[in-house]
Amino acid sequence: MPDRKGNLYLSEAIELRNEYDRHIKLLQDLTAEANDKGDRFFSRSDGDEDKEPATDFKQKELGEGLKRLQTKRMKLNQEIQAANFKTEIDYDGEKIGIAEALEVRKNLIAERESISQRVKISAYTRIIHKEERDIVRKPKDSFKETYQEFQENLKKLRHVVNQIHIVNHTAVVSFKDE
Repeated sequence: MPDRKGNLYLSEAIELRNEYDRHIKLLQDLTAEANDKGDRFFSRSDGDEDKEPATDFKQKELGEGLKRLQTKRMKLNQEIQAANFKTEIDYDGEKIGIAEALEVRKNLIAERESISQRVKISAYTRIIHKEERDIVRKPKDSFKETYQEFQENLKKLRHVVNQIHIVNHTAVVSFKDE
């Protein structure tokens, strides 16, 4: 639902961009299929079947619509990017742009996977049974510390995701969907 000036909220703009992407993909597939036939509209897709365009299929109009849609998508994406850089959230006591917050989120997710592996390794002492004796290998990291680090990572990730979510529903993009 646009704001009072008709501009879209960031979350709506992102969803609209996704909609444009799906629409562009369909139009590209349709125009590519028609072009693959060497400007002939009939071809054999298998030995027993011919295809020709439907009477209301206008390739030229679709191509023009595709170009307009691609231009709108590019303009919308530029506005989303501008909003991502100028709109800030509070993260660990400092203001960072949404673009940076998205990078922080990506890094926290990657870090979570790494910490998760360390937690699993630190949870068990390995005992290797040899012929005459057992070799005990204790984990190099403390389970308690790595598990605490994992929980802290989850809290940071939840915080940044919540901040991004809130700003996506309050920040406005200077774009009107015509």
